Amino acid sequence: MTTPSSDTLPRIFVSHNHQDNAYCREFVLALRKEIGNDEAVWYDEDNLGWGKLRREIDRELAQRQHFIAILSPTAVASDWVNDEIDAAIELRRRGSMQTIQFVIALPCEMPPLLSNYKRVVLPDGQPFSAVEAAHKALAVIRPTAPTSTIPAPLVAPTPTQQPQPRLQMPSIASNHLPQRLASLGFTGYTTQVNDKLVEYIVPPLCDVPAGPFLMDDDKHSVTLPAYQIARYPVTVAEYACFVRAGYAEPVGWQTQLGNLDHPVVSVSWHDATAYAAWLVERTGQPWRLPSEAEWEKAARGSDGREYPWGNHFDQNRCNTHETGIGGTTPVGSYVAGRQIIFPTGERQTLQSGASPYEVEDLAGNVWEWTESRYDNSTENRVLRGGSWNDDAGVARAAYRDVNLPVVVDDLVGFRLVCAAPISG
Repeated sequence: MTTPSSDTLPRIFVSHNHQDNAYCREFVLALRKEIGNDEAVWYDEDNLGWGKLRREIDRELAQRQHFIAILSPTAVASDWVNDEIDAAIELRRRGSMQTIQFVIALPCEMPPLLSNYKRVVLPDGQPFSAVEAAHKALAVIRPTAPTSTIPAPLVAPTPTQQPQPRLQMPSIASNHLPQRLASLGFTGYTTQVNDKLVEYIVPPLCDVPAGPFLMDDDKHSVTLPAYQIARYPVTVAEYACFVRAGYAEPVGWQTQLGNLDHPVVSVSWHDATAYAAWLVERTGQPWRLPSEAEWEKAARGSDGREYPWGNHFDQNRCNTHETGIGGTTPVGSYVAGRQIIFPTGERQTLQSGASPYEVEDLAGNVWEWTESRYDNSTENRVLRGGSWNDDAGVARAAYRDVNLPVVVDDLVGFRLVCAAPISG
């Protein structure tokens, strides 16, 4: 038997409950035999003990591309198995875990939140034999298998390259993607999910090159790799695709639907990360929230400027409290030469609010969630950018705010980056 080379070898993590060892052992042996390499599959049958096992699980999960949970009534009830499933889903959201699937060892009730993932089970809910289950699970993992459903590898696109959808089909309905958004570079697609056509919208991206920039008010140097960030915050039109696919409506949704080209608001940090994970599934590209550092570099460039356009506030470049507009404005409104009449009756000629990397709406309009925790001791997440209800000082590129990830607020939205997962 020829041993597969290390660069083609699938790296699989098998989660299970020890009461199912007989089935699991046979499954893993069959999986390793078919792959031709024992190291391809990580599986603990020795019960290493809490401290050592926890460290090994954390290490192995981070190194594996594919996750298989073997389910039974005892496995479904196991805290260990559920913790491992949660970790795998988080890694999948971040782009490092390529596939997740569930092998049924004994008939059990599948948790509803897991129902969208691949299951290896007979139509009547009875399990396959361990050997047959291993063969079917591997068919999902191997790209060359005829029945494979593995998505394209989640790698960051190179600079200037827009993420391409895995499957292009007829464009999104015209009433779901306003012409104005299309003219700004938003592209609508449909894809088939469980025999249903699902719409999604890919935003235009801006390249942020690798290198250092000056961060925070103290302007200390931080170096980042290259990445791409959405030119605009996520719009109501984009989020509406998510809602039509089955996700919960935000607060005030019917009102928001009247402004498809405005930033979506009243979404929690959890809502924002769920949307990013959903877009990963649709496109095969590594969408996620920006880190706090990524957001700030996109806003101020490398020279430590106060605002995206320079060091002095200008109400003709952003939607803040000073304008008196009193609500969100359509994304991309602040372009040079555009005429606007403020609520006071004053007519103004707007100027560009874009950052050095041509990213727009980074000052005012809506607060934007970031991936980053406010500090290591809490779950609180950092918000950046200020909103239409905040003044010039809050709209500075270095200004930080914080909130619990469950909070929803009509001043808060988000934007995405398309980049490799954050290391560490």
